[in-house]
Amino acid sequence: MSNIYAESEKLKAELKIFKLKSLKEKIILFGVILLILIELVFVISFLKKSGIFGHSNPTKPYIAVINFNKEITVDYINKIESKMEAIKADKDAKEVLIIFNTPGGSPSASDEFNAYLKEYTKTKKVNVYVESMAASGGYYIVSAIKPIIANKNAVVGSIGVIMPHYVIGQLAKKVGVEEDNIAVGKYKEPISLFKKASPEQKQYLYSHLLNPTYQNFLSVVSHDRNISIDKLKQYADGKIYIANQVKGILVDKISTLVATKNEIKKEVAKKYNLKPKDIKFYTISLEKKSLPFFKIEVENTTLKTLTNGLNLK
Repeated sequence: MSNIYAESEKLKAELKIFKLKSLKEKIILFGVILLILIELVFVISFLKKSGIFGHSNPTKPYIAVINFNKEITVDYINKIESKMEAIKADKDAKEVLIIFNTPGGSPSASDEFNAYLKEYTKTKKVNVYVESMAASGGYYIVSAIKPIIANKNAVVGSIGVIMPHYVIGQLAKKVGVEEDNIAVGKYKEPISLFKKASPEQKQYLYSHLLNPTYQNFLSVVSHDRNISIDKLKQYADGKIYIANQVKGILVDKISTLVATKNEIKKEVAKKYNLKPKDIKFYTISLEKKSLPFFKIEVENTTLKTLTNGLNLK
């Protein structure tokens, strides 16, 4: 009889342990599900704000802000133009503000975006503000818009052209690397990384590449700024300037970003019969985004850096 009682108590104890384990597992499972739900809510909120689920621009009137803060390449300009086309089609986007922080880059990309901005302004107004730098190719671009507003300490100018050339001949010899190109045409190989350029090669590159690009640069800025070539050349020998040094020449107005935004907001409010408080600034994202926690890339566009060749920087 005692054995039956003992077995019964043992069974009850085991059943109690089983129930406790089962309850513990349910609690853990509930906690895991709750964490997953919280994370999903967070991720979905992030995606909505990022515009991945569609158009995420505010429904109220706004001013689109583009931070131009990379070296100028064709890929980067194409990305900005794509964003600006979407802004152009949005009736809620009243104007565009481009904030410049760029040292320059590709001459062709700079020229293309300069022309694009002048055409774009026929449809929607573009404002420019030089926050820290719009040098060389950056100035080439910003000259398309009037007025050029800049922080008093911003760097502008650097109107010139450079073609970097590094000679690695001695290093190559140490590691056993030789150059053995085969070319048809005297100027097919105008320069080599394995030796210094000859005076004839330098003159060829100057007359067929650097100087023509420089003259194009001068011509565009002269036209855009309504400055004679002769006067512009005084500021176009590659020198950089602090913005308040060249106010009235390379820059139209010295201000701050806060003051510039307030002024733009007032002008937009007056133009569209709106209240300034109802107008917001909306920053357009140009960078690729990843999902929090999972780090999954949702945009495959990459920025390529120009590593050699001709540069306006």
